[in-house]
Amino acid sequence: MKKKPAIPSLDAAELRSQAEAKLSERKKKTVAPPATEPDPQRLVHELEVHQIELEMQNEEMLQSRAQVEAGLRQYTDLYDFAPIGYFTLVRDGAIHQVNLAGANLLGVERGALIKRRFGVFVSARSRTTFSVFLDDVFTSGSNETCEVTLQKDGSAPRLVHIEAITKDGQREVCYAVVVDITERKQMEQKLNEAYQKIKTHTKELEMINENLDSFAYSVSHDLRAPLRAISGFAQVLIDTHGDKVNEEMRHYLNRISEGAKKMGQLIDDLLGFSRATRSEIKYEKINVENIVNDLAKAYRDVELDRDIEFIVNPLGEVEADKEMLKVVFSNLLQNAVKFTIDRKKARIEIGSEQKEDHIQFYVKDNGIGFDMRYKDKLFTAFQRLQTDERFTGTGIGLTTVKRIVTKHGGNIWAKGEVDRGAEFCFTLPSKRMLKIDT
Repeated sequence: MKKKPAIPSLDAAELRSQAEAKLSERKKKTVAPPATEPDPQRLVHELEVHQIELEMQNEEMLQSRAQVEAGLRQYTDLYDFAPIGYFTLVRDGAIHQVNLAGANLLGVERGALIKRRFGVFVSARSRTTFSVFLDDVFTSGSNETCEVTLQKDGSAPRLVHIEAITKDGQREVCYAVVVDITERKQMEQKLNEAYQKIKTHTKELEMINENLDSFAYSVSHDLRAPLRAISGFAQVLIDTHGDKVNEEMRHYLNRISEGAKKMGQLIDDLLGFSRATRSEIKYEKINVENIVNDLAKAYRDVELDRDIEFIVNPLGEVEADKEMLKVVFSNLLQNAVKFTIDRKKARIEIGSEQKEDHIQFYVKDNGIGFDMRYKDKLFTAFQRLQTDERFTGTGIGLTTVKRIVTKHGGNIWAKGEVDRGAEFCFTLPSKRMLKIDT
């Protein structure tokens, strides 16, 4: 039903004026009175005006009552169906008033809780805590809190948080809010246990990595000596007995020497990968163009007999580890130089693009490209897409690049087409990653 608009409260003069106006309108619809009105008529007039005043006052009162009742219903709904328990307690802890959530917490029908003491629902081990808390509430008159365990028949104990205060200095009644926090505590405990497991696992991984790092350096040191001996003895045989060695023997000696060199390169690459994995990132603001221009100059100086065009677009600045970023661009440019070896004019382009929350870099070349069906092998250790002996390598370089980019919080991918070049893209966050303290 549509509610009538509330009538504003009127003072006596306004009420009289409006009543006179309404009576005048009513009299217009009736036969006009005689010119000379006797006193009884005047009295009737006054009574009619007073009646209209009463009617108007009654209508205003009814509408005000309806508004109060609507507000009371709304308050009652909010009180009864609130997700937390509301209690009104007297000094001895007896329940004076409770909402539905509170009754559910205690596991008793609401009507049956009135005048029962809240303390009987508190577990034995928490009753002293609750008693002290209740005494503090009525003594101090300030806001007090506690955590106690409630015990319902046939149910597991439930931990609750209680907050209570007396109102307006009255020390006979307190108002308490009771929340069920068992699930929250259980979740906090699970999260804490998970955190401790992660912390322990992280320390174990750190120890494993340290051991692997030591092992890598130890192995590299132990392998270099015999490798140098193998390579040296092979070269000595070639140099001292070259005229006595037939072509087949010379071929084998050269293969031995080349194999030793490849093994040495593999050891260097593995150590580089280990350093990229283990080293802590040292953030600093870096001018990326300076790094790329220095690397491009170095490759031009080495590849003097080749026509290589390096196109370095604006690259801007980034916060990253300078030495690690050098490794990334060094490997990507080395790849581009290597796989454009059969091009009359090699073209290598480096650029960047600012995205919403990261910077995207790219290195393009017009080299031999690759088949996209095998793109997943590009960043896997010891996997090489090219078996042509002209393209030497260990298959560690791109794996190292991916590890460094991932460690900075970025991504890397590649696009290519056979005999139509390749493009390697990687991203770095615009803002440095936060290190989680373990």
